[in-house]
Amino acid sequence: MSAPAPTSSSGAPSLRDLTDAIQERPGVQGVVIVGADGLVIETHDASHDNADAIAARVPGVVTAARQLGDAVGDGDFQLALLEFDAGFGVVLRLTPAAMLFVATSRDVALSELLFDLRRHRAPMAALV
Repeated sequence: MSAPAPTSSSGAPSLRDLTDAIQERPGVQGVVIVGADGLVIETHDASHDNADAIAARVPGVVTAARQLGDAVGDGDFQLALLEFDAGFGVVLRLTPAAMLFVATSRDVALSELLFDLRRHRAPMAALV
């Protein structure tokens, strides 16, 4: 993720700046920040019609991941990587009430994306 140009009055990047930086990565098809209630907080869905459908389903993925973490005794959910026929989905916990979903094609630089998402989690969480 390249450093976004600050646009807020404080000079710090806004939530939109950070999600823009994710969306601009080669292979990223959509970025949706989702509330625990399944509603869209912020989106960069390239097709502009999947954000609500994604947001409605992410909390179910998070619930299942939390239950799995409880079952194996590894603590709370932080990140899930989903592999699909044509690409990947990443669900990242930002706060207890907000998650980030990133949809990608198969040609995304996955390890770099995961590293950057984890590295920039705190700045994004502070803005949600």
